[in-house]
Amino acid sequence: MLSHISALTDGLMWTRTGTVWAVWRVSPVPYAFQPDDKKHAARRHHTALYRALRGESLHLGLTAATDPASVVLSMIEGVDLTEREAWAAECEATLDFLEQIPIGRRVHWITAPLANPGAKAFMEPLRASWTTLQDTLMMPRSVPGRHAIGERAAQAEALRKEMPSAFDPQPATVAEMAWMFGHAMQRGLGLDTAVPVDGSLDAEMHLSGPSVLPSALVDPAGQTDSEKKLGPLQILKRPYIKVLDPTNPELASYQTTLVVSDTPSGGIVYPGCEWIGRVDESGVPCDWAIRMTVRSRDEVTNRNRRAVRTLNDQFDQRSEEERAGSSLDTTARALGEYQAVMDADELEVEVDATTMFTVSGHTPEQALDDARDLTKYFAAMQFSLRTDPTIQPTLFEATLPGMPTPRAVREYSQITTARAFSAAVPFATTELGDTSGALFALEISNGAARPNPVFVNLAGATDKLDVALAMGFVGELGSGKSVSMKTVAMDNVDMGATLMAVDHTEMGEWGIAVSEIPHSQVVEISEDATVSMDPLRILPPAQAPRVARSFITVLLSVQTKSEQNVLLSKVLQTEYMWRHKITSLGSLARHLEVDCEFSGAKLLADEMRIFSELDFGRALFDDTLPPLDLSSPAIVLHTHKMQLPSRADMEHGHLFAELKAEKVFGRATFALIAALARYRCFADRSRLDIFAADEASKTMSSPEAAEEIGTFIRDGRKHKAALLLGSHDAEEDFGNEVVRGLIPFRVLLRHRDANLARRGLRWLHGLSTDAPVDEGLVKLVTEGTAPVTDAAVGVVEERRGECLIRDFQARYGRAKVMAPLVDKRAETVKTTPTSSTGAVIGA
Repeated sequence: MLSHISALTDGLMWTRTGTVWAVWRVSPVPYAFQPDDKKHAARRHHTALYRALRGESLHLGLTAATDPASVVLSMIEGVDLTEREAWAAECEATLDFLEQIPIGRRVHWITAPLANPGAKAFMEPLRASWTTLQDTLMMPRSVPGRHAIGERAAQAEALRKEMPSAFDPQPATVAEMAWMFGHAMQRGLGLDTAVPVDGSLDAEMHLSGPSVLPSALVDPAGQTDSEKKLGPLQILKRPYIKVLDPTNPELASYQTTLVVSDTPSGGIVYPGCEWIGRVDESGVPCDWAIRMTVRSRDEVTNRNRRAVRTLNDQFDQRSEEERAGSSLDTTARALGEYQAVMDADELEVEVDATTMFTVSGHTPEQALDDARDLTKYFAAMQFSLRTDPTIQPTLFEATLPGMPTPRAVREYSQITTARAFSAAVPFATTELGDTSGALFALEISNGAARPNPVFVNLAGATDKLDVALAMGFVGELGSGKSVSMKTVAMDNVDMGATLMAVDHTEMGEWGIAVSEIPHSQVVEISEDATVSMDPLRILPPAQAPRVARSFITVLLSVQTKSEQNVLLSKVLQTEYMWRHKITSLGSLARHLEVDCEFSGAKLLADEMRIFSELDFGRALFDDTLPPLDLSSPAIVLHTHKMQLPSRADMEHGHLFAELKAEKVFGRATFALIAALARYRCFADRSRLDIFAADEASKTMSSPEAAEEIGTFIRDGRKHKAALLLGSHDAEEDFGNEVVRGLIPFRVLLRHRDANLARRGLRWLHGLSTDAPVDEGLVKLVTEGTAPVTDAAVGVVEERRGECLIRDFQARYGRAKVMAPLVDKRAETVKTTPTSSTGAVIGA
């Protein structure tokens, strides 16, 4: 099959037919798992796109491999591996893992022929014929001049500006166009490279000559595989082609292209039948191509008028009996309804589209099996796919840019309106995450064989977004919520961030997680305390008095305008503390009891003694403990023995007045923890600092701590301070509506309780607490996300870590969270230390 491309430059290709085609890379719009209003917005974008086009065009959605090495390069971007040995080991393990699985994404293009106005209508075909003659005679190839390139680029730019900005169409590079043709010859062989982002030879020149885009060797029905010559009937039983790349003729790609031959007679229900945009949900790897011709409303109206006149003539030629029940009645009725649709919207256009799906494999059987599976998938939606063995080579050509639409392909076209065809939403994506950073998950939204990497870059890419630097994790017990949080935290610590985490589990799982980090510290806030978190001992003199005063105020329920508050203001003045050698809460209590001359000092000291003499007060009042080092890379505050007031305790005055000392201390200590976390994380803007509050209900039970969290989430981005919150119920545990709404990156894991699943979905989509949710998504969360198949086994390995995600760009998708791949780190991150190691989390 002779290559019909004679020359290429960025965004343009010259063909042997004398037509110049423009080629644009298209950015698909987020679609799957979006709320319905955003789905309708995506459909409107598609409608606007089709209405912006005129005449012929080719739309492509090709499956492209992702190079594992490129994933690892994205993980190490900006990281000095000589100083980050743990991260280097994780990246090496990631490369080994990704080389064992296929990863990739669907890439989209639009190509369209440019008009040949005036003399170009004659000159361009003549020039193309001369180029072909030059190739035949092996003469030096003449190439388009700078002026001709400029003219065509201006034409293409004018068309590009007509397209909706939501798709961000950009001229395809020469390397991209060369990739398309190479991909067509290697489908299904696993030889694809990633689509090159750059790759033009230079900004002005172009590629030309037969060697640039080698001609594919196409063998209809794979006849060369048979020792005997195949007869016509035998060929009809082999609806595929054998494609060889001349540069690698040892490997053959067997391909079958299926054409949409019929659509649901009763129409489709939208949303829910996005038959092109959701094709990957079939589980069949395939490419799709749409040969489209768009006609204006006036063109359609004129044609319909001629059709009506023809119908009237046919009616007149028949008797009354013949007209009754005639197919002419049906045709006339359909024509009238179609014209009514066109008349209802003056912007409407006609879309004449042939949709093709290409499956492929190493063997004919593999291609034909995939073709059968894809046919069944579409049959369930009442779409018919046809595998026409007589035109397989023609269909192969029709899926390549630069070729006019063959007559045989037009015979399968479906005629409809732009709005109707937009329900297919072909340019849709479920891509998630940043462009670099830690590999947080594999995106599995479409259930395809090629998952897509999901990066989270707390330190870099999110700085460019006008959103809070926060992630929320919601799921039932054992769903993988805590492990997901620890994975994000540990990955970023390995890359140079610091961490402060609140751990309310009895086993101290966060302490286990940081155990491999040099100089990490675990603070037990109990009678077993070995480190002091006294703010007067660990904070600089400029901040220590303010934080200590806030702690004591909450601990002793000191009123703002009381004499006790005035007393605290005096004794916690920097100069007063220096003069009386007050360097800790313990020494403050002793000073108030013995040396302080201010009125009420002894009473205040007595009240402090209530807490300082209790076992759980050691971490705050024992001067003999070494102070917490806030410069440690990882600090875990183990709070499992602390009691906290309930919501009822805080909301009812009589209950609040009778709070046990343990609960009063817990409330004040959590307020102190939040204050210390904000100080530590806001202190150095050049470094990423993370505050992780698992079981957020505990932290939020203290109103003062909740207020600190609110400040943290509002101002954290300015200070490069990230917040991680974990909970079973975001509506209940993530503070007020404002705080919940400010969390941009949301992870919803398994919830087998339908009510909690609905609450989680409302938070995921940013809906009000009484808004209805998609019951299909409720079923997905309760039954289809990391399902527990056996009480003894739990979740099978390949399903662990499944979740729904909303990323920093407010895109939604389904993913599988990745735990650390280095065995030792993976083991420390697991909730149960004795569990077996594995790449993917969840239990």
